[in-house]
Amino acid sequence: MTRIVLAVIAALCSIANLAYGQQWQTVFYVDSRVGYSSNTYLNPYLSEWDRSVASGYGTVTVMGQTAWFDDKNVAEFTAGAVFEPVFGQTDTWKGGLGLINYRRKFTDNLTGGIETGASYFSSSYQRTLLWAQPTLSWFPTPFTNIKVKAGTNYRHYNDYVVDSVAVNSKDQTGLYALELETWPSFQWRLSAGLYGSLATLPSVGRGFRSTGSATHIFEDGESLRFTVGIEQYRNEFTTTVPDGGGGFPPVGGPSGDTEIVENTNRIFRLGVEANYPLNQQLSLFLNVEGLQYHSDAVSDNLQDIQVSGGVRLTFNATRFNNRGGIEPDWQKNDSRQEVQIRYAGEGQLYLVGDFNNWQRPGIPLVEQGENRYVAHLDLEMGSYEYKVLEITGGEEGWISFSENIYTVDDGYGGENAMLLIEE
Repeated sequence: MTRIVLAVIAALCSIANLAYGQQWQTVFYVDSRVGYSSNTYLNPYLSEWDRSVASGYGTVTVMGQTAWFDDKNVAEFTAGAVFEPVFGQTDTWKGGLGLINYRRKFTDNLTGGIETGASYFSSSYQRTLLWAQPTLSWFPTPFTNIKVKAGTNYRHYNDYVVDSVAVNSKDQTGLYALELETWPSFQWRLSAGLYGSLATLPSVGRGFRSTGSATHIFEDGESLRFTVGIEQYRNEFTTTVPDGGGGFPPVGGPSGDTEIVENTNRIFRLGVEANYPLNQQLSLFLNVEGLQYHSDAVSDNLQDIQVSGGVRLTFNATRFNNRGGIEPDWQKNDSRQEVQIRYAGEGQLYLVGDFNNWQRPGIPLVEQGENRYVAHLDLEMGSYEYKVLEITGGEEGWISFSENIYTVDDGYGGENAMLLIEE
């Protein structure tokens, strides 16, 4: 386990060093949790249907991500290791995963790219997953993203026990995904997704997985996330329907007709997750999730539950300029928004965010007095994410924000400040 963690850190640092002089960010986090699950299908890393392992468990996850980007391109490299002992069981799950995500901006509203990844986990059996999916994202507004993905998924199982016999199996499936994310306000984030096999199209009802979530973000950074999901899978089998010619003693005639019977299985999921940041590096979390399984073939429904909680430590290893934590002060001046920033750096400061479609270098902040920078913007009512960029001698770097400024994750290991314009 130690060798795997060191390899993850070394690989991400090596990638970051190759990108020296470019715009990049690197972040590591350690996630430690304990919990109970009555079905490993509710495990975020395994997701394998097994109701025989109803037990408490512990998980230690070490993840790292480095991201390189310029005005048109973003490349993310993510790797991690997972160690999960199951209490009361002789087997321990362990393994790792790696992801590569590339995106290119075609227009202000359209981006495209590719997502690839691989994972390996082992316990009483071994599972290997490989996948690759081209992506296309459309931003009808700065606060709404609609994403389409389609690609291939490869699975390989070794020593998987079926009817007391260890077997090896592998399969390859074409998959699609439709995802939506929107921010109706700076306190609410809504998302939804539809996932399935390309082989079922256009009959989506033959097999799909749908998810929905609503996240409320409080002023001090706490968050509460509600999730719901529906999965449906249909399969067909043949059966013989008896008629008058059957039975004993035989009286002659056919014994029955063969017909195709369709069976539908559905899984309903419901969950809630709370996150409480103690500071910028340390946060506590609690997750509760349940599911109900229903099949046309049986009259009984099956229920399962998962409860877990733990602590997450985040370390931002970005090499951007993080001298001090700035506190932008926004005020309405006539019909315009005025921002003032006090900063004791040596470079030129710029605002980059939703209000200029994240085009760098951005909107210049004019120095007015010692260490005081000011800019004026014409902004409509709404919420905006932004950063402050410093350029010194041709080198660029983001300036970090004070803990007193409300920020959100920028998706690359850093933070965006939030600005809300009301009437």
